[in-house]
Amino acid sequence: MHRTALLFGLICFILVAAGSYFGAIRAVEHFQQITEERLEKAIFLSGEEWVNVRANGLRLNLTGLAPDEAARFKVLESVGKFVDPNRIRDNITILEAADLEPPKFSLEALRNEERVSLIGLIPTKTGRGQILEDVQDISGRIEVTDMLEEADHPLPKTWNQSLKFGLDSLALLQRAKISVTEDVVVVSAVTESQEERTRVEQTLLEEQPEGVRLEMNISAPRPVISPFTIRFELEEGVATLDGCSADTQITKQKIIRAAKAAGMVRPALCNIGLGVPTPDWARAIELSIAAVSDLGGGSLTFTDSDVSLIASQDTPQQKFDTVIGKLENSLPELFSLSAFLPPKPVIDGQTGEIVIPDFTATRSPEGFVQLRGRLPSAVAKTAIETYAKSLFGHEAVYVQTRLDENLPDGWPIRVLGGLEALAQLHHGILVVQPEEIEVRGIAGTDTAAGEISRILAVRVGAREVFKIKVDVDEKLVKENQPITPESCEADINSILTDYKIQFDPGKVVIKGGSKSVVTAIADVLRTCPKVRFEIQGHTDSSGSEELNQNLSQSRAEAVLSALLTRRILTSGLKAKGYGSAEPIADNATEEGRETNRRIVFKLTSTLVKAAPTTDKPADQGPQTMNADDIKRKPNP
Repeated sequence: MHRTALLFGLICFILVAAGSYFGAIRAVEHFQQITEERLEKAIFLSGEEWVNVRANGLRLNLTGLAPDEAARFKVLESVGKFVDPNRIRDNITILEAADLEPPKFSLEALRNEERVSLIGLIPTKTGRGQILEDVQDISGRIEVTDMLEEADHPLPKTWNQSLKFGLDSLALLQRAKISVTEDVVVVSAVTESQEERTRVEQTLLEEQPEGVRLEMNISAPRPVISPFTIRFELEEGVATLDGCSADTQITKQKIIRAAKAAGMVRPALCNIGLGVPTPDWARAIELSIAAVSDLGGGSLTFTDSDVSLIASQDTPQQKFDTVIGKLENSLPELFSLSAFLPPKPVIDGQTGEIVIPDFTATRSPEGFVQLRGRLPSAVAKTAIETYAKSLFGHEAVYVQTRLDENLPDGWPIRVLGGLEALAQLHHGILVVQPEEIEVRGIAGTDTAAGEISRILAVRVGAREVFKIKVDVDEKLVKENQPITPESCEADINSILTDYKIQFDPGKVVIKGGSKSVVTAIADVLRTCPKVRFEIQGHTDSSGSEELNQNLSQSRAEAVLSALLTRRILTSGLKAKGYGSAEPIADNATEEGRETNRRIVFKLTSTLVKAAPTTDKPADQGPQTMNADDIKRKPNP
C-alpha cells in the first residue's frame, strides 16, 4: 500500500513538471510572437522593409542587407524604443557602395498632332520641370501627359546629350515615338511623304551628338501613281528608260535589270508607289523589253494594262510577226498589246524629197516660244495659241503657223499634248509629225523625261510613237533645289541686314519707311508658312536693364503684329525680347549702339532653349519651298 501511494505521487509530480515545462515553452513562444509582430510593425512604419526580426527567448536577432549605415542605424533606433538594446543582436550587413547597381534611366516620348506622353525613369538632377517646359515649347496647344518617375542617382555620362537630342527630334515630327537612354536615341516616326522622310533623316544625322548612337525607323506612305507608266526606247543599240513606275523595290530592280540587258547604260529613275494594275507588272515589262530587243529597235509604252509597241521602220515584216506573236502569247492576262510597224516614208515623185507635214514649237533659254508649221483649222489654231500662252506666258509666245486641211485626224490633240510636254523643259524643241512626236531639250530636274513620257502617254495615247531626248543641266538642278528652313532664315536676315526695321527712339511703332521691309519679310514667310521662327528684339545698353527688356519685347511683338496685318499666319511665330543681353557691336560708340538695336529672325529648332512665347508656335513641321518663289529684297 505504501509503495502504491509513492508511485502515484511520483507520476503526479512528473505530470505536473511536464505541464509546467510545456506551458513555459508555450508562454515563451507566445511572447516571442508578440514581440516579433510589434517590432515588424514598427520597422514597417519606418519604411525599412529590408530587415528581418527573429526572437529567441528574450534576445532579438536582426538580419538583412542594409543599403547604407544610416538605414541600419534607423532600424536599431526604432527597435530600441520597444526593447532593451542589450537584448538586440545586430547581424545586419551593410551593402557596399560598389555593389549598388544604378538604375537604367530611360525616357520614352510618344507624340501625335495634339498630345505628347512622357514615360520613364529619369535622374532627379535632370529636372522634370525643364523637360516639361521644353516639350511644351514644341507647341503651345499641345497637351502633355507626365508619367515620369525620378531617382536620385548620378547622371550617366552622355545622358544630357541624349535627352536634348531626343527632345529636339520630337520637335521635328508630328507622329513619332522617341526612346532615350544614356547612349542611344531611337526615333520611330511616320512622315507625310518620301521627301519629308529624307529631309528628317538628313537633319537627324546632322544633329546627332558625338557619343550617342542614333537608330531611325522612319516610314513614309508611298505616293499613288496614276496611271502606272513605262516608257522604253531602243535605237541603234542604245536603250533608254525615260519613264518608270514600280510598286516595290524588287519590281524596280527587275525593270532596270531588263533595260540594262537590252542596252541601257545611263542610270534611270523609277518611281515607287501605289496603283499597280496587276501583280504581274514586272513580268509583263520584262517580256516586252525583251521583245523590243529581239526586234532590234523600237519603243515601248505601258499605260496601266495597255501596252503599245512601235517597231523601227526597217524591221522586216516576218521578224515583226514572229516576235509580236510570241509576246502576245506570253503576256499575263489583263494586258492588252497593240503592236505597230510604221510604214516607209512617202517620197515626192518629182523632187525625191520625203513629204512629212509637221508642227514645230521651240522654247529658248530665255523662255520665248515660237510656234511654226501646220494646223488643220482656224479654230484649232486659236485653241492651240491660247493654250500655249497659258503655259508659257502671254508675252512669250510667237505664232507663225499656217492652215492645212489635209492633216491626219487627231492632229490638234497631238500638238496640245506635245506643248504640255515641252513645258517640262527649260528650253528645247517639239516636232509633231503624222507618225511620231519628238521632244528634246534641256531640263532642270531629273524627273523631266519621265514626266514627259507620262504626259504624252495620257494626253496623246500610248500607241503613238514618241522620241524623247532630255539632257539634265546640273546647274539648273541646283537652282531648282527646294529651300530648307535654314535658307529661309538666311533670306529673311539678309533683308534685315540690308534694310533694318527702324523705330523711333524709345518707341515701339515701326517707322513708315520700314514698312516695305516688313512686306518683303512677309513675302518670304508666305513661301515657308510651316517653318517656326522666333522674332528676337535687341536693344543697346542705354537705359536700365528692365526698360531695355520691355522695349525689346514690345518691338518684337510690333513686328509680329505687322506681319499679321499682312495676312501672314503667325501660329509658327513667337516674339521674344532680349534687351541688351546679346550685343554684336561695341555699345561705347553710336555706330555700335545703332548696330545692336535690331530685329532678328531665328529658327526655333536651332535654339538651345526656347524662350517664353507671346504667341503659340506652329504644330506642324518645316516645309520646303522653291527659290524662285522668294522675293529677296524689298522696294523701300
